[in-house]
Amino acid sequence: MDSANNTKSEPLTFGLLLLVAAAIRLYVNNIVQFMTEADEGTYFDYTKRLFDGGIGNYPDLVRTYLADKDMWLMPSPLRWSWLGTTSLASLISGECTYRVLATVSTLAGIAAVWLTWRLGRELFDDHIALAAAALTATSPLQLALGRRALADEFFCALFLASCASLLAYLRTNRNAWLAAWIVCATLTFAAKEQFLLAYPVVLLFWWLRGRSLDWKTLLAWALPCFLYFAVFCLLAHDVTSFFKIAHLTTSTIGAEYPEQYQNGPPQRLLIDFLAVSPLVMLAAIAAFGRLRNATLNERHLLALVGGFFVVHALLSSKNLRYIVPADSLVRLVAATFALNELRDRRWVVALIAINAAVELMLFRTLFFVGGIYDPVTEELLRVLKMLPH
Repeated sequence: MDSANNTKSEPLTFGLLLLVAAAIRLYVNNIVQFMTEADEGTYFDYTKRLFDGGIGNYPDLVRTYLADKDMWLMPSPLRWSWLGTTSLASLISGECTYRVLATVSTLAGIAAVWLTWRLGRELFDDHIALAAAALTATSPLQLALGRRALADEFFCALFLASCASLLAYLRTNRNAWLAAWIVCATLTFAAKEQFLLAYPVVLLFWWLRGRSLDWKTLLAWALPCFLYFAVFCLLAHDVTSFFKIAHLTTSTIGAEYPEQYQNGPPQRLLIDFLAVSPLVMLAAIAAFGRLRNATLNERHLLALVGGFFVVHALLSSKNLRYIVPADSLVRLVAATFALNELRDRRWVVALIAINAAVELMLFRTLFFVGGIYDPVTEELLRVLKMLPH
């Protein structure tokens, strides 16, 4: 009887949690001064031109980007799902402002909490899913990116949606979920092209879950890449521009800002995550330590998280913005560790509450008081007074 009551109470508890997470994100969506000379300014300029002139202005965006060398360091028009979403949001609101773009990020942050819960349910059970969502609700990194006119939190939500639809397809073998995977993965590519780096890791995760390869699977793997390319070509009215922009994007990896602020050893990303979310990261690291005792589903999740970190750690540019989807995955790993190691659920609730207090304090220190725009090591450690000052 108690078990049945607990099962019935899970959706209500999650609903209340989602309301709290939404309230926090809406409350902190209050930035007044946006970085008009950085990525936020570029996204706003693209969106404003599409808002004013419609989709017919897309080829002009592409031509302007290719002709202006200063633009090559900025986000490119390859990110058509983000630009399309911000333009649609502007049309709905009747105006194009930085606040509209930031609100898209806020809504994506709310969706990320729900999608983390969905992943937890697909891989484990309601208890782990609820704990992971509760941990995600107070993520300093996601709270920070969810209030900026940047594509990162939008990218995070789409990445999680891709994983959730993939797991639903592998569980049900329904073509509707396969179609959802193709759409979500395509949109993820079109939010940030860096999804190409993590895509082999996602496909490895798929193979570990399914253990089979057939023409249908291979076609599903190839279609998102093709559709991302094809839609861009239709928008740009050109085929060669895609390859020109891709070349320019990769040629700026060694530019001054990435070289000065985003370089460093592979473990730099772990250090940054520990600075932003120390308790969650310690729990996740401990979960990797008990790999031999992990269940098959836990091992699959650890492979996805580990692979995501490895491919980004090998890059010369290391920035928490680039791996924000890993934040939700890490919290899911931490939730599995907490539920496995703490038999009494009251201890789990207490741990989540303590973590929430710590993370909200860190969020306030780093992003409210410290005013950090780009969460790179130098900025994080300076605001936390971990560097000489």
